[in-house]
Formats: sequence, C-alpha cells, structure tokens
Amino acid sequence: MPRPEFIDLVNRIKKEKKSRKMSKRDFIWLFDWYEKRTSGNVWRINEFLEQEKLEVVPNFQNGWIDHEIEIREIDKVKITHDCKSEDEFDPISRLSILPAASKNPTSITKESDLTKAYHLMWKNNFSQLPVMNDSRKVLGIISWESIAKGLIAKKKSNQVKDFMTNDFKVLNHNTSLFEAIKEVFKCGVIFVTDIDSTIKGPVTTFDVNEEYIEKIEPYILLEQIENFIRLFLHDKLILKDIKSVLKERTDNKKIESIGDLTFGEYILVLENDTFWDILNLPFIKSDFVNELHEIRNIRNRVMHFSAEGGDDKDLELLKTMSNFLKDYHNNC
Repeated sequence: MPRPEFIDLVNRIKKEKKSRKMSKRDFIWLFDWYEKRTSGNVWRINEFLEQEKLEVVPNFQNGWIDHEIEIREIDKVKITHDCKSEDEFDPISRLSILPAASKNPTSITKESDLTKAYHLMWKNNFSQLPVMNDSRKVLGIISWESIAKGLIAKKKSNQVKDFMTNDFKVLNHNTSLFEAIKEVFKCGVIFVTDIDSTIKGPVTTFDVNEEYIEKIEPYILLEQIENFIRLFLHDKLILKDIKSVLKERTDNKKIESIGDLTFGEYILVLENDTFWDILNLPFIKSDFVNELHEIRNIRNRVMHFSAEGGDDKDLELLKTMSNFLKDYHNNC
C-alpha cells in the first residue's frame, strides 16, 4: 500500500491536471520509503499506477536512479486531437459557420439618395441593402420591393430613409444554426452581431440554400454510386453464393437481397474472382476495386457530418465516379 504522501501526490496530479517531476530515487522512496527497484517493489508501483491511470516517463525501472522522471495522467481519448477540455468542443452548429455571417455588409446611409441605392444594388446584384450610419446598428433595409412600393405610393422623397423597411432580424453569431435558418426563411434576411458587436451579413435564403446544397451533394452522389453497383449485381449472382463469400456478418442482419449489403460487402463481392468473371464488367478489376475502396473511405468521412463543409477533392472524386458509372450504365 503506498504512503499517504504518495496518494496525496496522485490526487493533486488528477485534480490540477498537471504532471509532477522528481528523481527516480525520490519517486520510489515516496511510494513506500524503499529505494530499491526490486521486482516486487516495481510490480506494486506499476500495479498502483495502472489502477490510477498514471504513467511515468521515462520508465523508472531502468537507467540511473537519480535521473528525472515525470508522473502524469495517461492521455484520455478526445473528440479531436487538439481538444483539451469539453468546453473547447461545441456540439451545436452555430450561425457563425456560414460564410455570409462573417462578411462585412455593403451598406448605405439613411440620408443617401435613391440613385446611390440603385447603383449599389444593381452593380453588386443585391436584392436589398442594410441602411446603417455606423458598423454596429442596422437602421433598416432598402430593397427593390420597398422602392417599388414607395414609388407606387407616390412618395415625393428621394432619400433612402423614406423607402426602408424593418423586414429583417439581427441575431447573435452564437445563435444555433437551426434557429437561425428558421429566422432566415421567416423574414428573408438576417444580420449577425460579431464577437465585437459589429454587424456582419446579410444572410439570405440564397446563402442557406447554397450552403446546404453543398452539404447534401455528397450524400446524393454516394447514393447514386451505390445504386449503380446494385444494378451491376442485380439478377447476376446467386444469393447462396454471396452468403458463403461474406460468411458471418458482424451485425447479424440477414441478407435477402442486394439492398441488404453494406458498401464494404459490395467491394468484397466484386473482389471475388468468380463473381467478377460472372459480372463481365469491362473494367480493370484491381483499379476499379481500389477506386471503390477510396469511395468507401470518403463515405465514412461524409457520414461524420460537419457543418463546416467537406473536402473539395473528395467531392470531385464522387462526381467523377458517379458520372463514370452513369455513362457505363447508359451505354451498356
């Protein structure tokens, strides 16, 4: 049993999340007033360290007895390799991840002439402009629609302030993305207050659609690739033979049709020489299978959905494979 002083050291290391350094001699002595590295003593120390999830670096068992060692907690698995605490990982996707939510808006002052509003919106292909006299407050928005309504109402003014509306909302950059999207579709346009209270945006339905079309595209392409592989196998192979090749499945799910196979199992079927000969595909087997392994790796990455976007190279490979399989299917 280790001394109370040693247990106190262990508790401080765990509580403070800080390692401690000392000589090997002091470490062994602190454990139980015994400085010898006998097999029994080393075994007791290692057993206690394992129980407490601690490690000694470098190993205290070998080398000069007065060399310095470090006693520390064994690294625990983290969500990401650079995440040191739960507070550093946000499980909620925030409004701030949208590119449009970090852009400085092109704005116009309320005293400006309508001609300037026409020019800015036409030149930049904007449907609206925020009316701002400083970088921290949106006074209103002016749009082609609000201008048209003003002209129909025969307003005599030619100033922006008389044609602006309050059809917008300002949200904090930490607003959940889900809640922000609902607000975008409700009022058409939102602005974002940054960490320093400056206004960013605007975020429109176009920005949301553009962002999520990009998110959805890999899933659609993967489904198309998988469906083409299913077509290649359809009505070509005997179910009993497929089962014998795949043997036991880890999920214990019965195989009754091609649709019951996983993507990895499609590859196992295509790797089989007998099946490959039956399918009579006009591809180089090794190349095609290697490409499917690459698609499978991309599939695994895509399934770990990230609101921050995916890899452009992965997307290009998915497009290439999907188009290739489609062309073959349409021409075979």
